Amino acid sequence: MASLDIAQLSEAQQTALQDYTNVTNQDPIAAIPLLQRSEWNVQIAISRFFDGEPTSDPVAEARAAQSIPAPTTRHTSNLQYESLLAASAIPPRRTSNEDAVQRVDTTAAVTPAYHPPFLLSLLFTPVNIVFRVFATVLSPFSFLVPSFVSRIFRNIFSLNSQPARRQLAPADTAQRFIREFEEIYTPNPPLPFVESGFNLALDSCKKESKFLLAVLISPSHDETHTWVRDTLMSSQLHQFLQTHKHELVLWGGSVQDAEGYQVSSSLNCTKFPFAALICQTTDSTGGSSRAGDMTVVMRAAGPMPPSELVAKLGSAISAQQTQLASVRAQRAEHQAQRNLRQEQDSAYERSLAQDRERTRRRREEEQARLVAEKQASEAAAQEEHRQQQKETWKRWRKAQISYEPQGSSKDIVRLSIRMPDGERVTRKFIDSAPLEDLYAFVECYNYTDDSTESPTAPPDGYEHEYRFRLVSPLPRNVVDLETGGTIGSRIGRGGNLVVEETDTNVEKVDSE
Repeated sequence: MASLDIAQLSEAQQTALQDYTNVTNQDPIAAIPLLQRSEWNVQIAISRFFDGEPTSDPVAEARAAQSIPAPTTRHTSNLQYESLLAASAIPPRRTSNEDAVQRVDTTAAVTPAYHPPFLLSLLFTPVNIVFRVFATVLSPFSFLVPSFVSRIFRNIFSLNSQPARRQLAPADTAQRFIREFEEIYTPNPPLPFVESGFNLALDSCKKESKFLLAVLISPSHDETHTWVRDTLMSSQLHQFLQTHKHELVLWGGSVQDAEGYQVSSSLNCTKFPFAALICQTTDSTGGSSRAGDMTVVMRAAGPMPPSELVAKLGSAISAQQTQLASVRAQRAEHQAQRNLRQEQDSAYERSLAQDRERTRRRREEEQARLVAEKQASEAAAQEEHRQQQKETWKRWRKAQISYEPQGSSKDIVRLSIRMPDGERVTRKFIDSAPLEDLYAFVECYNYTDDSTESPTAPPDGYEHEYRFRLVSPLPRNVVDLETGGTIGSRIGRGGNLVVEETDTNVEKVDSE
């Protein structure tokens, strides 16, 4: 039988072999004989692996005592045989309302002061007054009463007045439990208790699809200290916790605290010390609990050796790992889908924002273009209107220029003017004529008027601007129009002038 091929095993035997090797890490070929001697019961095989095989087989002894032949199949009607196997075998998990774990009320419990009924307090009021009077009168003689008697009475009367254990917030309660646990037992290495309340640990394990190992102890229980030192702080359990540290969260509490008491009630704890393995279940076949609830999948009540506790934990975890892996895979797939949708939404929003920005820019550019075209059109219209006014002004001003005087009298000024195109023009002016006539002559010299009629007045609102100046070259002297005066007073009897074109934005040079 030791050389039995794994492929020849039945489906139930292969499942039992896989659960056994997941806990013990033993070679499958070497594990088959032990499982065969244990009637393919995983719990019995794990216990024998850690504790050693007994010298006698209890199943064989039971058969011999009853003189019952060994059964040929696994499905036997021997009640004694089935009872021996059921004592150690792991029953199939059937989730129910008792196994479902809900959030507990962690509100700090405040014990209200006891107030007797009104009629009872009224009835005992005279007794209370008499007692207080006698206590006050006989207080000087208290030294006559033995001290132990006074202490007994003091303890009796002060029983209800002793302060209870201070209740804290869930996180502070967990930290106090860890601190007191390490002060009492000094575990080396320390146990990885989570520093949070039970509800937060439960929600975290449900969200991350992890196992929650809840440990509840009662300091007043006789077996607590032995169980903690021999089982909870054992190397086997420590190694097991280290192996499953990524999928197992350890939470501890004391029933002296309000939260620990509430958790013990929620987990239906009937014996201390107590440990319960909780995880999210997805199959509620055969029970009334809803799929997806946190459910107790293993209970360990009372003292037990570390090998048995590790075996029960390993079996429970192996039985639930497949469904939790499926839950994690589904959540990972849903998260990937959510991330993909978020990325798609984000990309769509970015594309939409870019389209809006491009539309805004096009709209602004179009508005700027329309404004520029409107301004250019207005400027062109203004320039055209100004040119028309300038032409009208030139026709009017040319008609107003006085005729060139004849002769050589002393009131005549003879000027030689070099135009911007290089042409030199000689002209006589009356010395009393305003300097503006000289500038008007230069401005209208090359202007030819084809119209038969000249305007009688300058255009309304038009102010002509001369864009040149007259300069006497030797010595250089600017004959600017702004200074005013007559031609004779500014130039004298005659001279040479040069027309220099200027721009309206260029500051005119003052005459030296």
